[in-house]
Amino acid sequence: MRVLTLTNEQVLALANMKECAQEMNSAFITASHGKVDSPIRTRFMMSDVRNILLMPSLLRDRDTVSLKMVSVYADLGGKAPSTQAVVMLADGRDGEMKCIMGGTGLTGLRTGAVSGLSCRYLAREDSRDMAMIGAGGQGFYQISGVASQRGIRRVSIFDVERSRAITLKERCEKELGLGASTSESVREATDGADIIVTATTSKTPILDASQVKPGTHVVAIGAYTPDTRELTSELVSRASIYVDSMDAAMEEAGDLLIPIREGAITAQSVRGDMAGLVSGSVKGRSRGDEITLFKAVGLAFEDNAIARMVYSRALTTKVGAWIDL
Repeated sequence: MRVLTLTNEQVLALANMKECAQEMNSAFITASHGKVDSPIRTRFMMSDVRNILLMPSLLRDRDTVSLKMVSVYADLGGKAPSTQAVVMLADGRDGEMKCIMGGTGLTGLRTGAVSGLSCRYLAREDSRDMAMIGAGGQGFYQISGVASQRGIRRVSIFDVERSRAITLKERCEKELGLGASTSESVREATDGADIIVTATTSKTPILDASQVKPGTHVVAIGAYTPDTRELTSELVSRASIYVDSMDAAMEEAGDLLIPIREGAITAQSVRGDMAGLVSGSVKGRSRGDEITLFKAVGLAFEDNAIARMVYSRALTTKVGAWIDL
């Protein structure tokens, strides 16, 4: 069996964010037609801050099976990447293994693309200022994803490790051509922001209603377990709530599950999911002063869609190395 292998760097070179967002749009349309199998991820808790995740999926209209294994070790302190991943692709028609690729950059691409896509449907069209809370591995992809869908001119970045915020600021200026600055606090970063993205490892809320002006679109991607959250219940209760997947959110999204347990909202407070937004069956923003919230925990078929696109381009451009298994 011959399998194509792609490094993380090759994956990133074969895809750009705007194309990834469009691929995500198509994948969610496929999901709206019921042609996606994407089970809730399997999680192995190595410790309170160390997880191994297994994420399988099938895109039935493309006959593509994927499996991602990702490690999230939040306590490494820079000794090694806190998040590492690998993605495998197989042909759903005959089961043949096709490709093994680095999944860390791919995870960033698909997550940034989905966040950007939420801005296409939920953020105000005149959104120009963005706040990025968390300057870790997801930070650049989040900013890139949002900027690919809205005319972002400025981004203010906050991270508890100021050096990371500075590094991200410089990268945004150089690679995205954005006006970027670092902030001393979450409140300073979010002051006047039209779009706020939270991508932290915090287990307790770091963003509250007083930091969010009317008309803001909030994207929360950091917390992905039932007992962790980045947003206060008051903020969530004031927002029009949308999710990547209702099933996944009701299993994993502490940002929603904790307010539900507190009685601040109910499951029925969620207006719809991304598949509904892209297919038009769910209504998006209805007022300029409405606070919209997109809560994402990450779905396996998102990896599948981007990995398939990357694999196809690798074949065309003859990128990658073949190995015999």
